[in-house]
Amino acid sequence: MAQEFDSHYDVIVIGGGGSGLSTAVQAAKNGLTCAVLEKEEQLGGSSAFAEGHAAFESDEQKKRGITVTKQEAYTAYIDYSHWRCDSALVNRFVENAATTITKMRDEVGAVYEDVTITAPEQPGELVTWHLPEGEVAHLLELLEADARRRGVDIFLSTPATRILRGEDGKIKGVVAKDADGETVRLGARAVVVGSGGYAANPALINKYGKFKIGEHVINAGGKGNTGDGLKMMQEVGAVENSNIGTMVFFPLMRDKTVTSHVNNAGMQPSLWVDKYGRRFTNETVGLNFGNAGDLMVGLPDAMFWCILDQDYIDMLVNKGNFVGLGIYVRNYEKLIHLPGELEADAANSSCTNVHKGETLEALAGKIGVAPEVLRSEVGEYNGYVSAGEDKKYRKDPKYLFPCNRGPFYAIKMEPGIMVSVGAIKINEYMQVLDANGGVIPGLYSVGCDAGGLFGESYQLTIPGSANGFALTSGWLSADDIAEKVNAGAL
Repeated sequence: MAQEFDSHYDVIVIGGGGSGLSTAVQAAKNGLTCAVLEKEEQLGGSSAFAEGHAAFESDEQKKRGITVTKQEAYTAYIDYSHWRCDSALVNRFVENAATTITKMRDEVGAVYEDVTITAPEQPGELVTWHLPEGEVAHLLELLEADARRRGVDIFLSTPATRILRGEDGKIKGVVAKDADGETVRLGARAVVVGSGGYAANPALINKYGKFKIGEHVINAGGKGNTGDGLKMMQEVGAVENSNIGTMVFFPLMRDKTVTSHVNNAGMQPSLWVDKYGRRFTNETVGLNFGNAGDLMVGLPDAMFWCILDQDYIDMLVNKGNFVGLGIYVRNYEKLIHLPGELEADAANSSCTNVHKGETLEALAGKIGVAPEVLRSEVGEYNGYVSAGEDKKYRKDPKYLFPCNRGPFYAIKMEPGIMVSVGAIKINEYMQVLDANGGVIPGLYSVGCDAGGLFGESYQLTIPGSANGFALTSGWLSADDIAEKVNAGAL
């Protein structure tokens, strides 16, 4: 009889991002044999793009005089989700996130440079964003080195294709394609899926999202996040969390990097109009990029134009922005590269997301809106500026600036997506549940493949939530596996 498996491990981790590497390191620490299967040529996934991660009552907060209690964080998650999150899962994350900081620092070698917030002018933001030296990308390097030192086998360019479940209902292992394209069968007591969600799959964005905008979305995260893990888990009985369509959208310019000053200018609370040239919101929504992203996906063609006049541009250059984008463009940073970028983009005939007009009518023609509509909207807005009161959307006068000195620019902003953050239904021990609410023995889901931390929207008022949950859910799953292995339950 042919050998059933090519090799066997206690734990197989599908996905080598933050959640997967956290799982692997803890599994090895617990004395379990472990393999990580990563379908890309390198580790990291979307965690490699993250700057920091959330924690509550951590010693890093305490030594900086920062107080964010676990109760405060728990209540914030519950309230923000309108009680649609999984309360038990939220509690377990909140209770253990500070331990993640200790583990990453004292056991893996991370150095935390700061604990801060993302946007100083955004009301209600908790100071939870723990920023490690070298960002999370360096933290992942430390995790990889620790995993390899502890004997974890890491296989790159090795996508898992199927999870194996036996007739007794227990998970038995996985089928994968190795780097040479050969099929391999790996046995395991437990399989942990941390493949990053489905943000890079337009079809699944349309399937699970409220707005069918997959063709408009710009993926700013890991290119391998195509929903493979979801599909494999569903094939062995997993079910969708009720908030599976939760995604982290934010305004982004197509074909621009997150460090671009033009891109950052397009996020500022100046004057925004939709594809028809009509103002549609209080632009201070841009102070919270998650809220702005959720708003824009419901607009016609899921886009808006940010209109800037020369005075506003001069202000951004000489005084600084109102809101940055993480650490890529800092809050209050002077956008010194903005004029040059704007001119280069506007002069580039192949660039369709930046346009220049000496007059508003000329600008309207270039962005495809009726000149009289744009002139009327800008005129109405300037009237609010003169009166010191936005009678349409109640925009804080602090952000009211006239738009009347040419040349004028229009920056096209579209929905960028970082990650999806709602997926498979799990319990607070990261165990995957079936349609009857029962545990699938030996199957765990962590990070963005797991559902339950959020409601319909990502909570930017607790910065670092997604990556904090990824790192924390990883080691928590490994601890639960070790406990069950030692008890003979797996």
